[in-house]
Formats: sequence, C-alpha cells, structure tokens
Amino acid sequence: MQKSTFWRILLAMALFLALAVEPAVPAGAQVNGAAASIVINTGKTLTNFTALHRGSNTPAWLAGHYGNAAFKTRTKVSGVGAVRIPGGSWSNMYGWLSCENRVYKQGKAYQCGGEGEDWSSWITRPTDFINFLKATGKTGMYVVNVNATAQESAALVAFFNAKTTDTTPIGVDRHGQDWKTAGHWARLRAAHGNPQPFYIKYWEFGNEVYGGKPSTGGSECQPWGWEESWTCDGITYVNGDAQHDGYKAVRAAMKAVDPSILVGVAGLEYPSDYNNWGNELVQAAGKIMDFYAIHPYAYWDLPPNTAAGWAQALAKPRQIWPDNKARIRNAFKAYAGGRIVPILATEYNLVASHDQDFNRMMTRAGNMLFIAESIGQAARNGYRSANQWDLSNGCAATTGSCYDLLLVDKNFARTPQYFAFVLWGRFGNKMLAATSSAATSVLSVYAGKTSSGQVSLLVINKTGNPISAAIRLKNGSLIKSALVDIAKAPSLTSTTITFNGKTTFKNDLSDAPPKKVTVNKVTMAYTFAPYSVTLLRLKP
Repeated sequence: MQKSTFWRILLAMALFLALAVEPAVPAGAQVNGAAASIVINTGKTLTNFTALHRGSNTPAWLAGHYGNAAFKTRTKVSGVGAVRIPGGSWSNMYGWLSCENRVYKQGKAYQCGGEGEDWSSWITRPTDFINFLKATGKTGMYVVNVNATAQESAALVAFFNAKTTDTTPIGVDRHGQDWKTAGHWARLRAAHGNPQPFYIKYWEFGNEVYGGKPSTGGSECQPWGWEESWTCDGITYVNGDAQHDGYKAVRAAMKAVDPSILVGVAGLEYPSDYNNWGNELVQAAGKIMDFYAIHPYAYWDLPPNTAAGWAQALAKPRQIWPDNKARIRNAFKAYAGGRIVPILATEYNLVASHDQDFNRMMTRAGNMLFIAESIGQAARNGYRSANQWDLSNGCAATTGSCYDLLLVDKNFARTPQYFAFVLWGRFGNKMLAATSSAATSVLSVYAGKTSSGQVSLLVINKTGNPISAAIRLKNGSLIKSALVDIAKAPSLTSTTITFNGKTTFKNDLSDAPPKKVTVNKVTMAYTFAPYSVTLLRLKP
C-alpha cells in the first residue's frame, strides 16, 4: 500500500456529485408503502464464509505495540479472522532474519530496513507476529520480500511452519549465503519462545510489485512508483533474471520446504494496466500460480463527504467486486486456458491513500457500511479472501485520515469500521441464499448459518430512515427467538457509533451483549435502524 501521496489528481467530479440528490426513502419504516419482505433459503448454500473473508493487515512498524493488552484484547474480539503481515510496502524492504536477530546486514537483501536504513533495534520481529497471532487467535498470511532470494524465502517458511527435526535442505543462494536446513530455522523459532510450528498457508511474492520505483525497478516502472521492487515487468517478475529470483524459483523453493502452502503473485485488478502487468503474470505463470492477489481500493479520488457522495460510495462494492473478478477471469481465459485460480483481495478500503482522504471519510460511520458491504460482496462473488487495510496503522500527517480499525495514535480506540467486523464475526461459516423486496441501494441482505445450524441475517440499512421488514424462512419453519446485535450512527458522517446501545465499551465488549427477543412466529417483524448494520441470529 502506498504510504504517501505520489501524484496529484484533480477531483474533477466533485462539483457534479455535490449537486446530486440521494433518493429519499419514505419515513415510517416502510419500502414502497409496505414492509420489505426478506426470505432466507436455509436449503441453499451459496459459499463458505471463512476467516479469510474477515481479513485485515498489520504492519511491522507498530513495533512494541503488539504486546499492548488493550490492542490484543480488542483485536481478539474484533471479528477479524485473518491478519496479513508484515506490511504493505515495507514487505519489500523487510529482511526477516536480520529483523528477527536484531542484526543489520548492510547491502544484503536480508537487511532489516530499506537500502541504507537500519530498523534492527526497534522493528517488529517474526516472533512478535507469532506471539500476537497466537494471543489473538488469528490466522496469519505473509508477504515475502520480492528482493529476497528463493532460499531466504524458503528459510522463512521453515521458521514458521517446520518442525525442529526437519532435515530438508534449503541450500546456498546466489550471494553465497548458506541457508542450511528447514530444521535449523525451526530451532531458531524455538529458541525465541515458540517450539511448535505456527502454520501459515497463504504467502504472497511481494507487495504491489508493479508499482516499483524507476530507481530500483528500471525504465518500465512508472514515474510515480512507490515500491522498492527490482522489476516492473511481469514476465521478468515471474521468470527472474541474472541478478534476481523470480516467482517460479521462489515458489519452488518455498514449497520444497512445505508442499502444502500456497504462494501467490502480486496481481492487478485491471490486468492490462501498468504495461500489461496482470496479463503478463497470467501468461507466464497462469498454469502454475497458486493464487492471484489484488488490492481493489474503491477510490483514488473520493466523492464528496455528502449524502450524494456517500450514496455513490456505498454502491461501489456491488460494482467493483464482480467487475474485478470478471476482468481477471477473462485474462485467464485469454492466457491460461481458462484455469480457475483463487483470487485473494489482500488489501482494500475506501481509498488507496489516506493522504487523499481530505474529509477523513474512512473514519466515519459511512465507512462501516462500506466495509460491511465489501465483506459480503467479496464472499458472495467467490473471492478467497478480503483483507481490509488495516488493523492499526497510524493517521496521515497531512489529512488526519486513518485506515485503522484500532487507532494506534489514540490508545487503540475503535473506529466505526471496526464494528462491521464484529458483526460479520458472528455471522457463521456458510452464506445462504436470501431474497429481499427492498432495493440494494436501501437494504443489503446477507443470510448465513453457523456450524451448529443457527441461521443468521446481516442487514445494512444505507438510508437515514428506519426500514421495517417481514422476515421468514423459505421452508416455513417457526422462528422461536432471535439474538440481535446492531451498530448504528446518527449520520453517515459521524465518527462515533452506538453498538448494542453502548457508546463506550470494555476491551472485550462484554458490557455490550446482544439483545434476545422472543418471536414464536413463522414471520418475524423487525425494523432496521437508520445507517446501521444489524445481525439477527435466528433460532428455529
């Protein structure tokens, strides 16, 4: 992810959008004069809903904060299921071994920091990530340094995944560094406090490599490049060159240590952009790649922080998730025989750079609705993961905007988008079919089921009016009772929300329990509050 503004783009549509008018919903909790009808088909599962769909990111620059008790507890109960590490852009400067050992290796790919930088005394170590993930119960996802050798990346897999007795040889890299055996790095992990493997399945080869700087990646890179990557050519990224190991070599070395892992490419949601980067990846590696990772941020130029602007933003998830998938599938049809490869959205949020968020829209209640809709659309459209950027990051000095679910600058205070994860975290592990008579610009409806068979209904009210609904199960079963969780706001521009009737909370949210309601009817009547995300867990 870009961490600073690197080009200037005019907000050409701002005046037009400011003059637009959001369609009104009639007051009085009805749609078109009658209660909205919502029907849940408990016999039709659309897709699995996994921890990866509730993903986020956490960066190495948080350093000592990973031991913070409030941060750990608030992360644990957040509903976030998977955490991608060790950064966005810093992944391409992060030498895991030097960082782990607090030793600086000047001039080496495995140095702890960028070229000429020494982070070794303070940066977060892989051990710190393991401890944080274990304490919070989260699944880990990892971005390996695109500038590292195949053997260094393989040794990292061993550090996380291998047993201390593993004798699998890793070998000597192109710089003459002997990376010994898998067990050697597992024993380093054990010496630093984690004797048992901490398994990571999903690994990406570099972060946004297509955005390399011309100074590091050559003439094919864009003038505004932001990544410390060695190439901006997709074919070379896959195949490597005389000085660098490409995706094929790195993937082979990593899977030699652990054949069960999946190693993905740093793809692009518009495959023809950045000198045809995505199409070149598919052409060169489409028949072997384990997954294709993208970062579908909704905007570079945000709409205005108005009712009309938010109406446009809240419609965006239903556009970008299917559209991006279609473009990528078309690339695989054209260059890889139509092979179906998992698509992972390993970063996303409302805007690609917090330096562009002049009205701090990411910090507002509208973004809670946007994130809630994005999670639902990612799952419904068959993405393997959706990792919001990010769990905690720090606010932009220029705009004061923040990506954060938990504000590191404010003692890990919860932002509105945090509560979208809390509700999705209680949704279940299956997504069911459901129909609604209300327009998706008014209500978005997602049905689910837990492993115990409990039926859930997550509803996003995007309007400033209460909306009543008649809810029933397609099989006609009696609904005996329901648990209700609700996150709501007085306006889309609010920076605070109410969750289960509370505005302040204990770290573990134990003082904001769901409300139990008795139903004992085939059709349950419920009114969804304005600007809200509501989860109903139904007991047939």
